[in-house]
Amino acid sequence: MTIGKPWAIAILALLFLSLAANLVIAGFTVARVAGPRPGGEIERIVAIGIRAFPPPIQRAIQEGARDRRDEMRGRLDAVQDARMRMFEAMRAEPFDPAALDAAFADVRANTNELQRVGQEIVSEAVANAPADVRGRIRPPRGPFP
Repeated sequence: MTIGKPWAIAILALLFLSLAANLVIAGFTVARVAGPRPGGEIERIVAIGIRAFPPPIQRAIQEGARDRRDEMRGRLDAVQDARMRMFEAMRAEPFDPAALDAAFADVRANTNELQRVGQEIVSEAVANAPADVRGRIRPPRGPFP
């Protein structure tokens, strides 16, 4: 028994659609596991930190972070560099407690500068929001009281 031409075309079309769907699903899976995420580190950090705010303030914070992205990137790079120096001080032979204390101080200073920039952005966004929007700010639920 042979398949007629119309049935053969329909089966080939279905096989092609099935193959295309499988490739799309595989592509999404590979991109999700190994590919870059949308946005950069700054955008991801900001997205995590703004959950307590109502959407209008979230948008204002995102815009402020976008406007000051280069400054925030520089501050984040400084924190990461300070952390690398801290771990180098921990691994150093012979171990020097004073060098580790200095590295800890450098991490704190750079972290404080990054936080200061972020807090300035939040402060500006909150200051420009109407009172009814500010009234919807709620502390996030989590392990901290």
